[in-house]
Amino acid sequence: MLDVDIDWNQWSNQLRPHFSEAIVQRGWLYYQQHAVMELSMEGTSVIKARVSGASAYRVRIALDDFSRSSCSCPYAYGSSCKHMAAVLFEVSDQLGFEPKELFAASGKTGGNRRPEGQSFLKEIPRPSAKDTSSVWHAYFEKQFGSAKVYNASSVEELYTHALDKLRKVADGWQPMLKAIYEIHVVLFLMELCDSLVEDLSGNNYYYQNISYYYSEIAKSTMEQLAHAMRYVDPKEAWLEHPQYVTELAAHLGGSVLEDKQDSKMNWTGAYRLLWWNLLHEKSLISTEVRRLRELASDKGRSIHARKAAVMALVHFDIMAGHDETAMERITAEVRRIDPGDWFGYLQTFAQLEQWHRLVNWLKWLQPAVGKTANECTNTYFHLWNEAAKHVDIVEEQKQAMVALLPGSYRHYSRSLLDKKEYQTWADLILLLDLTPFHIESSDWKLVEKENIRVLLPIYHHAAEQFIMEKNRDSYKRAVRLLKRLGTVYKKLKQSPRFESYIQQLSKQYTRYRAFQEELRKGKLIT
Repeated sequence: MLDVDIDWNQWSNQLRPHFSEAIVQRGWLYYQQHAVMELSMEGTSVIKARVSGASAYRVRIALDDFSRSSCSCPYAYGSSCKHMAAVLFEVSDQLGFEPKELFAASGKTGGNRRPEGQSFLKEIPRPSAKDTSSVWHAYFEKQFGSAKVYNASSVEELYTHALDKLRKVADGWQPMLKAIYEIHVVLFLMELCDSLVEDLSGNNYYYQNISYYYSEIAKSTMEQLAHAMRYVDPKEAWLEHPQYVTELAAHLGGSVLEDKQDSKMNWTGAYRLLWWNLLHEKSLISTEVRRLRELASDKGRSIHARKAAVMALVHFDIMAGHDETAMERITAEVRRIDPGDWFGYLQTFAQLEQWHRLVNWLKWLQPAVGKTANECTNTYFHLWNEAAKHVDIVEEQKQAMVALLPGSYRHYSRSLLDKKEYQTWADLILLLDLTPFHIESSDWKLVEKENIRVLLPIYHHAAEQFIMEKNRDSYKRAVRLLKRLGTVYKKLKQSPRFESYIQQLSKQYTRYRAFQEELRKGKLIT
């Protein structure tokens, strides 16, 4: 038990300006979880403790000057953190004061002034199944809207905690309504994470590993939305909860109307997922399309915002089955076509077994794929392969592979080998100026076994290319290939021809002393 001689009321009043509501709430959670350990005094003016969080953090509370307090966590920028708040709640308890009253009166916190007498820990009424979604969002905002973070990992921590807490509010609700509520929770958290990036964009420490943490959050939000959709039947949702569905459409539409160019959340994916799987009502679609058209034509909007509107309009074209209209709109209004923006649709066509539709989009995307420096060829040709299992597109697929060389080399090579077209495969290797060192050993061994003769020109070409590079390392590679070439001629029972070739080669490059030395080392000449 601590023994501290201090005017508690005066000191607690001095503490309040150092703590935001969000930090106090998180500290309260740690206190309730009994995370504060090894509480002790250092002299008469410093309280020490250890708080168990992601790691064990050391906290020092300076009673005579709180600004000298510290915590070993990475979040303790400025004056306070949740671990300090947890320690202060524990100190209050041990000194016989009511912990909830520690921050009962508010002053200026985190730059925001709150009404006098408001408690940071005041119980906010939980939303009910009868409330509007705007009431839900007001609750979300009250709980976490003022949250502060100091690095990327703390954003993920906040996201996980908020998701868990806000989802529990709907425990016991009718499953479909609970799912709609959870969709709103996820959309709020996506907006919150975006705002945290904007608020701390100048903090270099914050940006350490930001891509990793935010990619994890973005992935989780899409998984949460997909999970919620399992409990929602679009027709039943519209019949039973038209108000909530309408409010969701309006809220989601606002996410496209905002300029989210720097967002690290997958707003496009969320928008498409919800409109495709839930918001099917014609009146909702009509309202949204009208709004998108106004945005797309508004020259006062940013280029990014107008492009987002165009992309959304394309989504509704595709939903309606108007693929030609969608392609024309993209070609006319999108400066750079990124295949990755459309693969999700193509994968959906494959799942729905709409093979001819899939092939039409693959053909249309071909020029864009050719400009992506091989970044998306794997996905692109995987979709071709899926379609080829169900419809006869052999020639069309081959034309696509040839057109996208050299980026499509691995796919075209695999196709030729699968079809036993070994001579065409060898011609491809020569066309692309590849050496045996570039080719997967399993492929090379297969051709050696099935049609070894087609390898001869590849060996000859590669060996002479290395010789022409005129350096010792290249000469060594050339000799390695020549020795392997000799083995091929031997298997073909044409060793005299190989020996004649080596003599001619040695004579042709007689002035290349280093090359002559490597030939002797390789025992190709004496």
